[in-house]
Amino acid sequence: MPLAFVRCPVCKQKLALQDYMQHVGTDLVCANPKCDTNLRVAKSRPLTIEIIPIESTYNADDRPESYG
Repeated sequence: MPLAFVRCPVCKQKLALQDYMQHVGTDLVCANPKCDTNLRVAKSRPLTIEIIPIESTYNADDRPESYG
């Protein structure tokens, strides 16, 4: 599996994304427990990520535990 590396725009933590996570629109969270920033893949070539507000992640598919 090819890996791609990006840095969190907030804490500068290096994040490794496997190929299935490199699609535009994929949501992820920074791996740094002190940061926990919600991120989204904005472009695949070159791989860039953007910060998204937590309010945009509130739906039944991405956060099912909040609808239990």
